[in-house]
Amino acid sequence: MKISRSIATLMLAGAAGAFALTSVGTAEAKLKSITVGSNPAGSTYFLLAGGFAKLFQKQLKIRSTAQPHAGSSVYLPLMNKGEITLGLNSSLDSGLAFNGLGAYKGKKTRNVRSIARIWILPYMYMVKESSGIKTVADLKGKKVVVNFKTNVSLAQTNRTILATAGLTEKDVTSVDSGGVVAGINMVVEGRADATTVALAMPQMRKAHAGVPGGLRIISLGPKATDEFLGKGMAGLYSMNVKPNKRQPFVRQPTHIAAFDTYLNSGTSVGNDDAYAMAKAIVENWKQMQKDYGPLRGVKKEKLVPANNPIPYHPGAVKYYKEAGMWSAANEKNDAGRR
Repeated sequence: MKISRSIATLMLAGAAGAFALTSVGTAEAKLKSITVGSNPAGSTYFLLAGGFAKLFQKQLKIRSTAQPHAGSSVYLPLMNKGEITLGLNSSLDSGLAFNGLGAYKGKKTRNVRSIARIWILPYMYMVKESSGIKTVADLKGKKVVVNFKTNVSLAQTNRTILATAGLTEKDVTSVDSGGVVAGINMVVEGRADATTVALAMPQMRKAHAGVPGGLRIISLGPKATDEFLGKGMAGLYSMNVKPNKRQPFVRQPTHIAAFDTYLNSGTSVGNDDAYAMAKAIVENWKQMQKDYGPLRGVKKEKLVPANNPIPYHPGAVKYYKEAGMWSAANEKNDAGRR
């Protein structure tokens, strides 16, 4: 997944907290049109943005279109100012932007809110099987891709993964890569020992088939609790993966990192509209999963996780409470984000 890091100007001063101050019960004007921001045409984000635009146009009777951009760092500020309606953003980008960290330092997008989690991305370091490397701890002294020149959030994610084994960039020979795919090529060609990948990437299966002995996804270090990962990089957490036919580079049950993609909203989305969007997503989720493969990893009851890096839209929360999908953990975490 491509997540560009070009930076646009950000929010209007004094607007922070607008959503939290709005009464959920207040009737608000309906949207006349919906734009769903995404990464460039041809990306998975653009495919999914088109799917949600189609869903909302059909179910809500509102003219809806997908709107491609260079990357989510471009359209997050536009959502924050209400210039586009919705956007697909990784939990990493959302958390950084909301808190004004990394590339967003001093430029918080405090007005953006989440509607639903839609996509889970398992993410971890991979190596050649012949390297003998099996865990993050084994990367000490190795040539490791840490920084992606085009992706600041993934660079911080990589450092957090190294830290689960008590490692820093000083404990490895840190090398830079132009992107995730370029990193895979570096390992295949022997210019690096390890790089991080999204497990579902087609390039991983192709590379695995072309390397003698294949590739391996390694496991996190002993410090890898969800709390530790989330503190190092908001939106990051852990999961376990098992060997399967589609991912032959998963050699054994392995503890890895993961992050999410959310459908987020901007200031133009009122409570009634957010309620209607959440309802449309939940009631049509089964069909959406049939139509769009990346959505199949999120069960309907998991559309509203309690580890969200930014608050949910209060209109969406109202629907989730009515649908019995809002937990005490949701309430506690969301309150802490406002």
